[in-house]
Amino acid sequence: FSGEVIETSDTFTQQVFQADPPYNLLYEFSSDTQGGSELTITSTRQKDSLKVLRSDGVNKETEILRNFDYRLNHYLSDLIFLLPNQNIIGNTVKSRDFADGEFADFVITLSEIREQIVKGVPYKYFVYDAIWDDGEFPITGQMLVEQDNLTLISFWMEDLQMEVRLEDKEIAQDINNQKDFYLDNMIPLDRDFYEILESNSHTTVKNIFLEIEGNYNNQFPTAFQQEVVQIEGKNYLVLGNALVDTEYGIWEEATKSDIQKNLEKKNFDPIDDPMIIDLAKKGIKGATNIEDKLTNLLSFVYDYIEDTYVVGSVTTVYDIIEQKSGDCSEHSFLFNILARSIGIPSRIASGYAYDPQSQSFGWHAWNEVVIDGYWYPVDPTWNWDSVYGHIKEDEKLNPFFNNIKFKLSLIQFENGEEQFY
Repeated sequence: FSGEVIETSDTFTQQVFQADPPYNLLYEFSSDTQGGSELTITSTRQKDSLKVLRSDGVNKETEILRNFDYRLNHYLSDLIFLLPNQNIIGNTVKSRDFADGEFADFVITLSEIREQIVKGVPYKYFVYDAIWDDGEFPITGQMLVEQDNLTLISFWMEDLQMEVRLEDKEIAQDINNQKDFYLDNMIPLDRDFYEILESNSHTTVKNIFLEIEGNYNNQFPTAFQQEVVQIEGKNYLVLGNALVDTEYGIWEEATKSDIQKNLEKKNFDPIDDPMIIDLAKKGIKGATNIEDKLTNLLSFVYDYIEDTYVVGSVTTVYDIIEQKSGDCSEHSFLFNILARSIGIPSRIASGYAYDPQSQSFGWHAWNEVVIDGYWYPVDPTWNWDSVYGHIKEDEKLNPFFNNIKFKLSLIQFENGEEQFY
């Protein structure tokens, strides 16, 4: 996106190696299509040389690389981190890559192993320092690689001030709907308030005041156990504990239209499918009152779905039931369908939940159900039937990019004690 113009580039690369030793590169083809024009590079081995043909559809240019030596082991050398016991901080791998008819030296060093909660589930990834040197303009940067399948998820090239990232296709191509990268969709907190609460276990927390720093645009509505207040010109998000009669936040009454809206069938919303209803009945385990039904159904969804973060969006509830894996999106979606199929009004809420590992609030989704005429939050991802500390966000005011921070200001306890920071 440059100068009010959106440009999309499609790149395709193919390499073919000899099937027998010494596994020489026999053929490479790459194409880059942008703005209606296509640049292709075709490299073909001729004995000990490689013929490189570059074409833009009008002009052609040929180059012969003599005494050409590039084999499968060169290509695989930078994948050494796939081997057991190689992901040790400080390990360095040097390799030589060949792409688009040119050689480049590639050096990566594992500098850090990070772990945080992403969309409600544990997520671990590796941080590599990288240097890409094609002999003309070395590029330094940082690579983020997923731990489980070693998928490259981000490559920040500092010298070019450019990032290549793994992202859902719909998000990547919709320039008007830009969002934070899923690893960056966090609101940092200046200190871990969990430790403070644990050190005050003799009493119960009543209110937590978080000063909002940055460009706050009213995205946190007054909701259950939360309210934004202004004190001396500063915005504070107050997380109130409804169990100890906090004066902050509201109990949202469920109107008849709300209940009807969240019980009726929506587009491709199979709450009337006998299979879905049977699964929901299995989940509540014969419970008859609303509290036991919710407790059992939360536990059922929590156990049914294996915690896994995958780039992409939820498709259908049938996919979730079949795959039995996902993050908070899949947990909340499945719970929402099952609850409504047996007559429990339910809706999906989104916002942020605290992650003590990264000491920040990360994007999260959970559910709200009707109990005694009021909307009450529950979290099937974490199997919580009593939710405190989640921050609901107004989706209509959801910013493109989140650039705010929280600063712990005050904690009030049920016994009247106060701690200022």
